[in-house]
Amino acid sequence: MRFREALLACCCLFAGTVAAAADPVRATTPRFEPAPCAFLDVAADWASQQRIDCGWLHVRESRGKADNRTLKLWIAIARADVPESDDAPLLYLNGGPGYATVDYFFPYFPQSKTWPALRKTRDLVFLDQRGTGRSQPAFCPELKRTLETVNAQALAPREAMQRTIAAYADCRPRMLAEGFDFAAYSSSATVEDAEDLRRALGVRQWNLYGISYGTLVGLVYLRRHPGSVRAAILDSPYPPNSPHGAEQITSTALAFQALQRSCDREAACHARFPDMLGRLQVARKRLDAAPLVQDDGGRINGGRLLSSIWTMLVQSSLVRWVPLAIEHAANGDEAMIRRIVALYGGTDSFGDYSFGLAQTINCFEIGVGDTTPAVRAAMQRYPELAGTDAIAEANARECAAWQSERAPPAFFTPVHSDVPSLLYGGEFDPATPYDDAVLASRHLRNSTLVQVRGASHAGMGQDDCTRGIAHAFLRNPAAKPDLACLSTRDVAPIATDGLRAHLDSLKQ
Repeated sequence: MRFREALLACCCLFAGTVAAAADPVRATTPRFEPAPCAFLDVAADWASQQRIDCGWLHVRESRGKADNRTLKLWIAIARADVPESDDAPLLYLNGGPGYATVDYFFPYFPQSKTWPALRKTRDLVFLDQRGTGRSQPAFCPELKRTLETVNAQALAPREAMQRTIAAYADCRPRMLAEGFDFAAYSSSATVEDAEDLRRALGVRQWNLYGISYGTLVGLVYLRRHPGSVRAAILDSPYPPNSPHGAEQITSTALAFQALQRSCDREAACHARFPDMLGRLQVARKRLDAAPLVQDDGGRINGGRLLSSIWTMLVQSSLVRWVPLAIEHAANGDEAMIRRIVALYGGTDSFGDYSFGLAQTINCFEIGVGDTTPAVRAAMQRYPELAGTDAIAEANARECAAWQSERAPPAFFTPVHSDVPSLLYGGEFDPATPYDDAVLASRHLRNSTLVQVRGASHAGMGQDDCTRGIAHAFLRNPAAKPDLACLSTRDVAPIATDGLRAHLDSLKQ
């Protein structure tokens, strides 16, 4: 069983372009082509009012091959309020893999406490990575419809696995016939896309900000092009040598254990929630025995509840409400269960999601090799997080049907770098545990590690303290960051009441 990750932009920014070569394909790629912005759910003149420019980056699908097609990657750039000539643009590397970037971020951009401060003196650059969002061509979009249907039906694990494998097996040959090169969709390819963008825009160096899976791309960037990076913020790091790629049941269990320890330190919380995982197992068993039927015909079983709870657990703004959500579910509160699944049980909780691109990268460089033994061991160790009829070999069989190629062994070695780096790890993170941040920092010789108490994923944006550390770091990456505020910052207690009112407030 695997869980989703989780978390959270040109007329030209600069006038530089790439000189044309004799080869007609090389003459057109890489290059940046300005285009009108058209964001979802915002007014037509919003982009110009917010000083945002958009365009297409044209790149070759398969670098190093003589004849291959061109991809178009969607780019958006938020212009600096008061640009400073020595302040490098910040390139945002989104998580996933598989999530769109541009359309997810910009409807919320004006209300953000993080992005407006980051753009005061530097431009912010966002891209839909190849195979995601508006970037073209789309990466088997029909998979999304099929697999969302499988998810909504809450099928028995073996039937769900078989239907998933059939969907992958149906789509792959059609994509190959259309000319897709599966090996060209990887973290290393995204790094080279970003390098092409840097050159096409005339940027000397980036500041990198990667989150979750985006930190893996950022680390590969540091390995392949260290001279192109002024400084790197790695928020919820996932290094290529992480032991958590084979399965995430264990990292989810560790997050629940950390949440339980935090709860046990508060008398009221411990009295109310003495055994979160035990109560979660009660709720799961009840729903597996008698799934709830939704108005649209979908069904909610224990697996869908767990997936929804995980989506709450991975969000720092919601993690304090997780014990209450579990308690409502264990008590058989069907209205609350339906509400939680409706809010957090879909695949688009963090933006539009490309199943095909995500699974291509997961199989190529994350869940590598035969993951079955690791999954089976985790299922036995943490039965509360794995149904008794779960299929340990599901991921390995899905990869065999979709992407059987594997990244070379050198990809999975630690990334060594002298580039100034700031790493954030959350206390309750089920996707990229804090020990991943520790692991990455050991090989980054000029790095600072920030552990964010009371946070889950994406700890940098937690509060003024954590954001302030990042702002000071970007102003002067060579200076040792001042972390004094971490010991005095307020951490909201785990909620023991009020979940329904909180969910109501989210509508406002």
